[in-house]
Amino acid sequence: MTVILKLDGLHCSNCVKSVEKALSAIEGVEKVNVTLEPQQAIIEGNVSAQTLIDVVEDIGFEASV
Repeated sequence: MTVILKLDGLHCSNCVKSVEKALSAIEGVEKVNVTLEPQQAIIEGNVSAQTLIDVVEDIGFEASV
């Protein structure tokens, strides 16, 4: 399953790395690609979109499907 999240609040490559690290740590996530322009994350794996959103918001960024 692939989930595409629209992100907000990313300002630099460190922000991108932080989101990638947090999403990659979730059980069931197989692949993560976060981009600064456009601000989005493409996640492959067996995990709910809400779980992904919660993790991104827990580290201080906005996320939506």
